[in-house]
Amino acid sequence: MKQKEADFRKRLLSTFKVEAQEHLKTISSGLIDLEKRPPAEMQAQIVETLFRATHSLKGAARAVNIPDIETVCHSLEAVFSLLKKGSIALSPEIFDTLYRTNDIFLILLSSLEEGHAPPEKGHISGVIQELSWIERGELRNRVAEDSGRPLMISPSPQHLAAPAPDIGMETVRVSAAKLSSLLLEAEEMLSSKLMAGYLSSNLRDITSMMNLLKKECAKGYLETRGTIFQIGKEERRGKGRPIKGKGQGAKLHEFFEWSQTHIKSIEGSLAGLTESTRQFNRSLGKMVDNLLDDMKKITMLPFSVLLEGFPLLVRNISHEQGKDIDLVVHGEVMEIDRRILEEVKDPLIHLIRNCVDHGIERPEIREATNKPRQGIIKIDISQTNGGKVEIVVSDDGTGIDTAKVKETAVKNGILPKAEADGLSDQELLYLIFHSGFSTNPIITDISGRGIGLAIAREKVERLGGIISIDTGINTGTAFRIVLPLTIATFRGVLVRAADQLFILPTLNVERVLRVRNDEIKTVENRETVELNGRAVSFVRLNSVLELPLKKGRGEGGSRFTTVLVLSVAEKRIAFGVEEMLNEQEVIVKTLGNQLTRVRNIAGAALLGSGKAVPILNIHDLLKSAVKAAVSAGADAVSEGEVTEETKSILIVEDSITSRMLLKNILESAGYNVKTAVDGIDAITALKTQDFDLVVSDVEMPRMDGFDLTAKIRSDKKLAELPVVLVTVLERKEDREKGIEVGANAYIVKSSFNQSNLLEVVKRLI
Repeated sequence: MKQKEADFRKRLLSTFKVEAQEHLKTISSGLIDLEKRPPAEMQAQIVETLFRATHSLKGAARAVNIPDIETVCHSLEAVFSLLKKGSIALSPEIFDTLYRTNDIFLILLSSLEEGHAPPEKGHISGVIQELSWIERGELRNRVAEDSGRPLMISPSPQHLAAPAPDIGMETVRVSAAKLSSLLLEAEEMLSSKLMAGYLSSNLRDITSMMNLLKKECAKGYLETRGTIFQIGKEERRGKGRPIKGKGQGAKLHEFFEWSQTHIKSIEGSLAGLTESTRQFNRSLGKMVDNLLDDMKKITMLPFSVLLEGFPLLVRNISHEQGKDIDLVVHGEVMEIDRRILEEVKDPLIHLIRNCVDHGIERPEIREATNKPRQGIIKIDISQTNGGKVEIVVSDDGTGIDTAKVKETAVKNGILPKAEADGLSDQELLYLIFHSGFSTNPIITDISGRGIGLAIAREKVERLGGIISIDTGINTGTAFRIVLPLTIATFRGVLVRAADQLFILPTLNVERVLRVRNDEIKTVENRETVELNGRAVSFVRLNSVLELPLKKGRGEGGSRFTTVLVLSVAEKRIAFGVEEMLNEQEVIVKTLGNQLTRVRNIAGAALLGSGKAVPILNIHDLLKSAVKAAVSAGADAVSEGEVTEETKSILIVEDSITSRMLLKNILESAGYNVKTAVDGIDAITALKTQDFDLVVSDVEMPRMDGFDLTAKIRSDKKLAELPVVLVTVLERKEDREKGIEVGANAYIVKSSFNQSNLLEVVKRLI
């Protein structure tokens, strides 16, 4: 039994160390960025990230019972909380303490390895004391008085070295990174499968057209055969016979025979090609599916791996609070993508802590309300339709009082009273996910900072999932999370808006319908449609995406509008589109580190045709919909106006993802866009076509962006052509070089924003 407990503890610590290293990496990089004194808005974002990383590290440390890390986290969390509120100002002394705190974390983490000594208790207590001085605003004076405090020593690299892999007779330990790489390569083969399906479908269409051509040719011959014979007869009698060569009747007859012969030949070749393509498509599809299934199985892990430490977590927290709580888990044998399993750990910990602290009552209170002394927290895991997994975290506690939620939201300035009074009970419930919201009157080491549920919701949504709440007074609360089983592919709805294609995740499409244009009503200057007797806000997708709608589309072109009702948690809005094409499996492509944040865009999907189509970010979309213009036809632009204002832009970018994204952004804004893969390719394009502006990357093969800009400036015909450099190079020297060679604008990809690019382009053109 003791050996079993020791093995369990070892596995638990191994999982914790991986997670802790990620959090500490976030804290380290955040402190470095914060010390650079960025603008106020960016500084607030960094502090928020540091706050959340510390909060998550504290929860993980508590789960594996490492009190030193948990205690230091609690003190550090208090400092970040004051920084968020603006109650204290950063200083060199504060940064020194924060870096020493990070060193303590690293040493504590390395001490978990066998043979590594823990830090001296004086170091830990010294850092905690300094953090308390920061809270009280006494750090600078105390540091001056206490100049003899011990210096911190950062852990050496060997302290954090990973153990060497061991090899067994039947199994081999392979790094998770290698497995993830193999899985991604297998997933990339889905594009070949989709392409084969696309080609097979096109061949079927061509076969149908060939059959129609054959039918029409035969029909034409039958209808003109009499005329052809009559011409031939007259020519044989000497009327109209040419002096040399064959007559017209004979030539027409030969042409029809030649056409029918070649049509039969093409038809036979096409039939063979269609059949072989069909078999290839089926064979390739089966191989890709089998390979992907096998790779997914390798990287799938049961939920039990994640939930091993949860009973201990619940026991420790509940005993500290004088509560008696039992954790019941169902469905823990279900397997899910390891990448999702790692990301969902934090949300589940925050939900469990919330149930313990806010949900379950103390035993004496439960007895007074005729409940068992022991409270119950349940985790139910099950698979739903469409390849998704549902996780329900519930308790049999007090439930959530929406009146108290509204009062707290107004008191904390989250929203004005008038707006709060207009919210339904369900809408009020979702305020608990707002960062900084907490009904706990004091801040404890368990809760009170209003950050846990905000982290849970954001992580779930980032995984492409949704989280919802169901509660009842004195009956308890249930948090329901729905996630995909894998994160590389998903089902998406392909729609057209303003002649552009977009993908919407099927998970968020509640309903698709067609409504008469006269059924779209305007209520208080906002358009609405009626669904099941209830008015739902309506907005046209092109308006939300700020795309011009050409005349003849939407209201002017049809009596009906195609509507997709999108929902995320408490939000539900109807979007009008030109056309819904189909639903299909799509391959998700991230935008990469170069374009970390593009409003309304979550990524890109590759269709079977090879075309890259933007995947819309549903959460951004719903926020943008609130601000979108609601007057019918307000965004409509006449065909002539669009053509008149169209400007040509050349994009020079060697990364296909960045190239397609920039192309979609600029085309969506109404520009005519051409692309080039490097500077040499761009020079060729500039010599053969006129452009109004060039948007170029800097680091490219053959000719980089700096050389391209200099080349443009040295050409008399191109000297006045505006050039915008969009690059990952953010050093001052690189910016100065861009200006020196003649660039009109220099945009760093790490801070890329769609609206900034469009504003720069508009100003230069």
